[in-house]
Amino acid sequence: MRLCIFALFFVLFASSAAAKPDPGNYVVHVIDVGTGLSIFVEGADFTLLYDAGSNDDTARGDRNRVLAYLRAIRPDLRRIDHVILSHPHVDHTELMPDVLAAYEVSNIWDSGAFNPICSYQLFLEGAANEAGAIYHHATGRPGPHEASFPARTCYGHSMPATTVSMARSVPITSDPIPLGLGASMRVLYANGTVTNFFHEANLVVRLDLGSRHVLLPGDAEAGGRRPPADPPDPGSVVGRLLACCATDLRADVLIAPHHGSKTSTRVAFLDAVNANIYVVSSGPRVYAGLTLPDGEVVAEYESRGTVWRTDRNDYRCGQSPAKIGPDDDGRPGGCDNVRISIDRAGTITAAYYERAD
Repeated sequence: MRLCIFALFFVLFASSAAAKPDPGNYVVHVIDVGTGLSIFVEGADFTLLYDAGSNDDTARGDRNRVLAYLRAIRPDLRRIDHVILSHPHVDHTELMPDVLAAYEVSNIWDSGAFNPICSYQLFLEGAANEAGAIYHHATGRPGPHEASFPARTCYGHSMPATTVSMARSVPITSDPIPLGLGASMRVLYANGTVTNFFHEANLVVRLDLGSRHVLLPGDAEAGGRRPPADPPDPGSVVGRLLACCATDLRADVLIAPHHGSKTSTRVAFLDAVNANIYVVSSGPRVYAGLTLPDGEVVAEYESRGTVWRTDRNDYRCGQSPAKIGPDDDGRPGGCDNVRISIDRAGTITAAYYERAD
């Protein structure tokens, strides 16, 4: 059946919270968190969160941008079935502890690669406190998963040295994981043994939502800042995926790897994915003298399909008097959320989603 996509080139405004999707329908929310990534996925009978972090919109508690978004669109939400951390960097972890504190969570997915930063410690402590939750990891170690953190100060509070233990821990496999009616996910790549370059520990996940596929590569690397036409390094995450299971990468929607960086996007990878919709979650934070996404990468996406960006209005978003989460706060998030809807016929509808809470 020919793919039918409606690309809505207007802003979708909503005055009230949306109900959960009807059976057989799915919604993928790419939340505008400034320079970072957070993706919320919902069907009629499941919910999933992939990452919740930012490098510049890091307010915590009730001012947490992800928490504000979830409460705005789903005030009835009490449980998240799957919480996935792609890798332990601040722009993917920083907003996650508040989410774990606010919701019951059934399954927590994490490579298990250890990074002794404050947000990762609080993430693991939150995971350990989720009664009945199963912790999925890729360290290869049997039994309870443990992580030891040194004494230090986090967010202005002294924290003693501690060991966090997840008693209900199981290994990640490549088997499909049922999500709900007509929906499943597969972890295509996981490495919990990485000790320094955490992009190599990145969980790459494909969601199968009805007849459509959404690829969540996190910050999976292809090997250095090189032009998209260059081949990926064989030992990189992208290189390994292309060598072992290129056909599994096929997707209708691609969330741009590493915020649209040249370190992650290669033509060979895009050929394998063959998506029609590309979503870039990025912001104004400068990394090593540059701001993502890279122009060459965006141009490559545009030659293949429709591109949606959470940084579209960063220049005015900080002073916006009406956005999801704190208003007029000088922070870049809350304005250009992207919503991708999939109906039971397989029709994909994409739109920017702006509203005030």
